[in-house]
Amino acid sequence: MSNKMKKTKPLSAVSEWVIVAPAMEYVLAATMIAMCIAVSFYAKDGYHQIGNAKFEAYRTVMVIGFALFLMMGICCFIQFLYAKKPWRLSVTDGFVFAYLLFSTVAVISGGFYEDALWGSFGWNMGWMSQLSFVLIYFAMSRFGRYSRVIAVVFCGSAFIVFLIGILHRMMIDPIGFYEGLQGSQMAQFLSTMGQASWYGSYLAVALPVGMAAFLFAEKKMWRILGGIYMTVGFASLVTQNSDSAYFALAAFMLVFFLLCLDSRVLVGRFAEACTLFFAAGKVMFFLMRIHPNPDLEYDFVTSIMLEGKSTWVLLGFCIVLDIFLYLRRNRPYSAVRLRRVKYAAVSLAVAAVFAMAGLIVLQTKGVFSGKVGETLSAVSYFNWNDTWGNGRGRIWSFAVRVFAGESLLHKLFGVGPDCFGSYTMAVHGEDVKLLWGDKMLTNAHNEWMTALVNVGILGAVSYIGIFVTAIRSFLKAWRQDYLLAAAAAAAVSYMAYNFFCYQQVCCTPFVFLMLGMGEYMRTKGETRRQR
Repeated sequence: MSNKMKKTKPLSAVSEWVIVAPAMEYVLAATMIAMCIAVSFYAKDGYHQIGNAKFEAYRTVMVIGFALFLMMGICCFIQFLYAKKPWRLSVTDGFVFAYLLFSTVAVISGGFYEDALWGSFGWNMGWMSQLSFVLIYFAMSRFGRYSRVIAVVFCGSAFIVFLIGILHRMMIDPIGFYEGLQGSQMAQFLSTMGQASWYGSYLAVALPVGMAAFLFAEKKMWRILGGIYMTVGFASLVTQNSDSAYFALAAFMLVFFLLCLDSRVLVGRFAEACTLFFAAGKVMFFLMRIHPNPDLEYDFVTSIMLEGKSTWVLLGFCIVLDIFLYLRRNRPYSAVRLRRVKYAAVSLAVAAVFAMAGLIVLQTKGVFSGKVGETLSAVSYFNWNDTWGNGRGRIWSFAVRVFAGESLLHKLFGVGPDCFGSYTMAVHGEDVKLLWGDKMLTNAHNEWMTALVNVGILGAVSYIGIFVTAIRSFLKAWRQDYLLAAAAAAAVSYMAYNFFCYQQVCCTPFVFLMLGMGEYMRTKGETRRQR
């Protein structure tokens, strides 16, 4: 035996990475938890400038949390290079990098440097915000070890926000935000999020996350908690009075339906979720009659959900379906039929969208006559004009003219993040004043159309690519972890809701949080399989 002592090896770069990485995971988790709580609840003076107040809270959390996180990250990055570890980038990662690049180019190409950097007043969705979204995604996708804890805090905060929203619709104000407001103002503002459309965007991202626990969790406790969360979320959705939320609901329910077709048990759970949705609408109809707000005018779908006879029929159908599925719970389940039902469901959804668009075009051109024409005329959504969709008809038509009149440089690279308002005032000021008076149109009320103007064709393609590739990869791997299903459903819901709305601090940071969380879960599952 040799008496020579073995030399002690110096701490390698990989070992140092192992030491620093857990600290980064803790800092990131604390930052994301603080973000979930701060954005959900913070307000300076009730609903007065609440959007700016929430952004200030968001910015403070991000600056403090990510300053520490990035300092440690620099050390890890140097060690990572020293260790000569191979880079692993997903397709989604590539689109995120491309979006950051083209957003940066848009700042330069647009010429509205200050607005492009910080964003327009009240929205604050400039380049700094876009950078923060990218940081959230990459940080969570690499250091999202405590994703479940963050998801629980996110849903816990959302649950309280949903409860307050329900109480507000019943004219009960536990937080004092309604003091001094008129009935018409109370109809427009809701819970701790402010404007009802902002509240709806938050709900569209948060609701699918907790619903995934009800559908897919193995432990009974998480299923019960998910069921309570989901039911309260449904009750808030049917009373928040924004038809855009139902578009988001249809989108994420389709995602969950396709996933639940994997087994008879999951199909039964999905049927139970549908039952609870229609039941929530009827319960809220009676509760809101106890102390109604006479100034609250229901949107088209909200009136159907709360007052329509057809929803009673649908509730009854869901109850019968629940009983039928329970009685057949021990029957064999056919995988061949499963695929056919999936294809049929997707085909019907696509056909419904095209049929709706076709009916709008034909009805607007006066093709239909008699009872059919009268029936369609009675529904505002089938009649395209300037007032369509609470004024979106006029806004979308104007946005299309703006993009068509841009130079090739602006078409490709955009006028700058959150510079839609600055650009239209500078180039189309007379039209803006004629159409909207002294009001400034800050976006196209369609996030994807707004992106086309703000960051150009290249930026918009990159931005949409983030969502499309992430959703596709999450759905392919969702059996690894049901948080993948939650992330995919939240992203689909966000895309659907913001077809009629826009980026803002109440929803966009959270969808990037879910995208990063999903990417972490997906790559973690791949690593486990390779071992």
